[in-house]
Amino acid sequence: MENYTTYVQETLRAMQQLNLVYNYNFLYFSNYVSPAEYGHPDGWVFVGEGSVGLDTSNNCCRLATEASGQAVLSQALHEFPRWQELLSSETVTAKAHVHLETEAAVSLSLSDGIVTKESSTNAAGDYELEVQLAVGAAATGLILKIECSTPNVVVDISKVYANIGSIALSNLACMVNGVIGERKQYIATENPPAQELSLCQSAEELGIGYSRLDSVLNHRYGKGENRSLLPDMRGYFSRAWNHGASIDPDANQRQKWGASNVSGDHVGTLELEEFKEHNHSIAFSEIATPVGQASVNLVGKGKTSTTMTGGNETRPSNISELYTIKWA
Repeated sequence: MENYTTYVQETLRAMQQLNLVYNYNFLYFSNYVSPAEYGHPDGWVFVGEGSVGLDTSNNCCRLATEASGQAVLSQALHEFPRWQELLSSETVTAKAHVHLETEAAVSLSLSDGIVTKESSTNAAGDYELEVQLAVGAAATGLILKIECSTPNVVVDISKVYANIGSIALSNLACMVNGVIGERKQYIATENPPAQELSLCQSAEELGIGYSRLDSVLNHRYGKGENRSLLPDMRGYFSRAWNHGASIDPDANQRQKWGASNVSGDHVGTLELEEFKEHNHSIAFSEIATPVGQASVNLVGKGKTSTTMTGGNETRPSNISELYTIKWA
């Protein structure tokens, strides 16, 4: 009876928590196709030989190793503001649902930068790997990893989730409210919220605490020494992606933006200002000069008149806004 009471209490506590794993079921895979095939599910980082892809028939993420046999799929679960206050000295439990067609050494681990806890299997079949870690008061982060050390095998991962408490629940709302990488805009402040970064500044390289956003940007707007650059949107208007339509007739000639490596009809490309080709017609009449009278200035057919007017750019009426990008 005591064990049952404890279980109920722990379950009720877990139900009040949030899922620390972003993209826990690999629904977001924004950089899986051209122009920059990345191979990482959004929010995740892949290291090692092999590949990471989508198995749409089984709705899972497929981790495939090569001859070296070492492949790691990881996520930094602490990437949100003031994470120490929430996680320090708490117990965190994580689960991963994996399927192995053949024997393979696969493990799930949690690390706070000081202590690492691990759960593993090496037999074919379906498994729920579970690991629990008491996050230290001096923790430097919280990293979740799925590792495979067997050459030339496939590991199917359907979902991974983690939360505070001794029981991991798969149906909790995510710590990230929304989608990492989405752009937002504000009309009454020049300071971005804590979960967002300003795009109205010179291009900056993401720091080490933004690996999930880095996985989404995928160097689309350039790369610093190690990670993606944020786009510099100062003063720019936005335009919907043409995506093969005829609305933007010059879409295929769109340019790289800043240090970007993407051009043509793709998201994140630049199109310079331009006037549409047009004619100005001014109607003139021939004026005859009667003989013997004072001379009259004649304006003949084919003459042109040039008038210059306007300001420094072509623009509609507009209101300046703060653009931001979501990272947590």
